[in-house]
Amino acid sequence: MRQPSIRPWEIRFFHWFFFIVVALKLWSGFYISAPHPLWGFPGMYHARILHAILTPVMTGLLTFRLYYSLRSGDWRNLFVWRRRHLSQLPPWLRYTFFFDKKPPLSNETYDIGPRLLFTSIFLTMPLFFATGLVMLNLPSFRWLTIFCGGMGSARNLHFLASVFLASFVAMHIYLALTTNPKRLKIMLGWRVKLNDADGERNDTDKSDTSNSTGKQDYVG
Repeated sequence: MRQPSIRPWEIRFFHWFFFIVVALKLWSGFYISAPHPLWGFPGMYHARILHAILTPVMTGLLTFRLYYSLRSGDWRNLFVWRRRHLSQLPPWLRYTFFFDKKPPLSNETYDIGPRLLFTSIFLTMPLFFATGLVMLNLPSFRWLTIFCGGMGSARNLHFLASVFLASFVAMHIYLALTTNPKRLKIMLGWRVKLNDADGERNDTDKSDTSNSTGKQDYVG
């Protein structure tokens, strides 16, 4: 039976708002690390102010998402917490690095791609906050500077975590756009029948229908 699918407004709100915040944080953060007119900032002051303002906004969004996930039970769909999730990693990597032409299939709400993204976000956020506090050079957090190995080490860790997060965001966008663009309608609030969204790909590969019946593509 075909069932219409639409993401709850809480998930869609977090998804798009958090995407904007992360994009602005990365944009301003990379400018702070390597100032250049091509980044589009009029000066370091504006980049630092934007970067600082977005920190509590990001904290609030993550708190909201975590609260909603625990309250609704959606946390089971977000994180890599079972061994079978890791079994999805090889085909996902093969498709990501162009060894496979067909996207990996999954019968879960989120496959290994989004799970890795969410897991990496929640694992790297404490590192971002800790190294960010070190770079503020506040007297009350001098102990944290020592723990991180000094100001230089904190800067390097912060930058490497930013590159790591940016790479996962890029993979997320790539997979969301290449597997089936129609499925983006779900995250935009359109009510789409999953079978219809997968129809074109199923028609072009009927030989695999016995193995992929009822399974879903990557959903961002």
